[in-house]
Amino acid sequence: MPEEFDFSELRKYLQGQMDMGEEDLLLDEPWALTRKKSAVPAGNPRPAIPAMPQMRSAAPAFSQPSAPVNSAPFPNSAQPAFGVPAQSAFQQPTPAASLARPAPAPKPQLDSAMTIAPRAVKKTTAAYELADSLGAFYEALKTDALYARTTNVVRYEGPEHPRLLILLASPKPGEPTGNFFQSPTGEMIVRLFGSLGYAPEMLGVTYFYKDAPRALSPILLASLRRMLTKELSFIAPEIMITFGEPLFYDVFSKGKNFNDLAGTALDFNGTKTVSLVDAYAMTTDKQLKWLTWKVHIPRSGLFVAK
Repeated sequence: MPEEFDFSELRKYLQGQMDMGEEDLLLDEPWALTRKKSAVPAGNPRPAIPAMPQMRSAAPAFSQPSAPVNSAPFPNSAQPAFGVPAQSAFQQPTPAASLARPAPAPKPQLDSAMTIAPRAVKKTTAAYELADSLGAFYEALKTDALYARTTNVVRYEGPEHPRLLILLASPKPGEPTGNFFQSPTGEMIVRLFGSLGYAPEMLGVTYFYKDAPRALSPILLASLRRMLTKELSFIAPEIMITFGEPLFYDVFSKGKNFNDLAGTALDFNGTKTVSLVDAYAMTTDKQLKWLTWKVHIPRSGLFVAK
């Protein structure tokens, strides 16, 4: 492709500068470019020259622009008080609102009149808890839902304040009520504690559940424990004795172990208590009698004749 400009004068000028040396260097520019005759015929379009890519400035991204103070980098934006960082021609200006983080919304505050007060749970008092005597206590039990279908609530049998109170799980079917100490099991218990110096008139007997045996849920057991506590406040025995492993857990719940605590001195809501093996099984089992006499009773240290 022929050259468009004639550089002969420029070559002569530069050659003359080199021959004169650095001391006689001329700073004027006597040469001028003259256009050559075009080799392209007239009337034919000249081929387009590809545009040279723009070179980005090597200045840092946050350098101060050299534009006058009154000139703005964008025609539609106001000039800020301080310098604006240089931006590329292909970058869109970022609005100032998009750079600022939105302030967190304030937490809603409830009016004092709208605050919810804690709900007061009203505890109902059972009728037996308001009884003022042992007789009134048993009459109140008849109105309780636990004994609503019971025809006969078995009552305490014995002196007013016994030294030993025998606590059994529930009356046995066919066993006479009101004469427990005349039954084979009652006679065995009289002889057992008679050997320790307790006369028959010092013994009393009552039942944890005062009706025929039945399965008891944890809710019913909790009610029976409260009933027993109220009953003991009227009987006021010196020592209460429970018989049988199931009754032990009904009275003390599952938090204690019968095998570890049988015969030891316990406490049930302020009443001294000792748990022994099943009295009905002890009546015919000599091995259980020996265990009770030789191990469990001496372990407690509570049975002292007076």
